[in-house]
Amino acid sequence: MKCSFCEAPLTCKACSKPFRPRGAETLLAAYQSDMRVVCPECQQPLVCKSCGFVYGEREEDEDE
Repeated sequence: MKCSFCEAPLTCKACSKPFRPRGAETLLAAYQSDMRVVCPECQQPLVCKSCGFVYGEREEDEDE
């Protein structure tokens, strides 16, 4: 699977293992920027090792 931001192969920054979603729900969450995603291998928040994109982190300039 590729990173949604940089399109490099999606590898977890915490454990350095390729992201391989174990279910459809996790796969769909990876494509939705507001959904928090955890690495199925290490259970840490998913962060792209290549670019540092954090899956599920809100944008700083977002107004609520």
